[in-house]
Amino acid sequence: MTVAGVTITNPGREVFPEIHLTKEALAEFYEAVAPLMLPHIRGRPISSVRCPQGRAGECFFQKHWPPKGGAKISTKPVAEGDGEPEPYAFATTARDLVALVQHGVIETHIWGSRFDDLDKPDRLVLDLDPGPGMVWRSIKGAAFEVRELFHSLGLKSWVKLTGGKGIHVVVPVDRRVDWGIVNGFGKAAAERLMRDNPKLYVAKAAKVIRDKKIFVDWMRNSRGATYAAPWCARAREGAPVSVPLHWDELESIKKPDQYSIPRVMKMIANGQEDPWNDMLTKKQRLTSEMAMQLLAEGA
Repeated sequence: MTVAGVTITNPGREVFPEIHLTKEALAEFYEAVAPLMLPHIRGRPISSVRCPQGRAGECFFQKHWPPKGGAKISTKPVAEGDGEPEPYAFATTARDLVALVQHGVIETHIWGSRFDDLDKPDRLVLDLDPGPGMVWRSIKGAAFEVRELFHSLGLKSWVKLTGGKGIHVVVPVDRRVDWGIVNGFGKAAAERLMRDNPKLYVAKAAKVIRDKKIFVDWMRNSRGATYAAPWCARAREGAPVSVPLHWDELESIKKPDQYSIPRVMKMIANGQEDPWNDMLTKKQRLTSEMAMQLLAEGA
């Protein structure tokens, strides 16, 4: 059988056995969600979480796609450090997404910059990653606090569920600065949150200090770092999806993995629109004055 022009082998394999969701169904999901997803990932390097035998089997993170048989993966070479360029996947059509599924991909993760200038990011991402014992209401409250922090700097932000345990807050930025500036800005925001509320936030990844706290992961903001793409499926129990939201929708969300593939398919059938559509044309400049404000206030 074929989906989006791609021949799907083993279409009946249960990728998510706990809900009996098959490889064919996953391919059909990516075909259906493509109009919502592609505007956010087009032109960006993609890394993937592959589970060739389904979620219950071995899963691994894959960055590079050397030529191989079967459905052809669309790739472009990307130079990494001092090494030779390596082939990274990209997607411009539903066929590209479905070809990844044919090769066992469940998750698609994207860079915060685009092929035409990989050294100039256009996204700043803070990943609110809760530690053990952190309740969902507090995580949602933290997202609103991050929104207010960016708002105080004159920056508009967008929110999405990770499909895991946390929340992504994303700021589109004008491509005038390099990764060092965006990374430093993200770190300053994380440290500001920790300084203002050390009982709730940490800005370091060490698990020993994260019990009942939220790690404000600012390290997505460097060349080659990735985050789960808007509308991508996650290789987790129940087939959750990383769903973008309007800010006023977040308060009513009951859990971070609330949206599953079957639920999102119903939303698409009912004419679901993209809450992040207006982000695509938003350009915001990061300034040294903003960074100084983050560092100075509340010190």
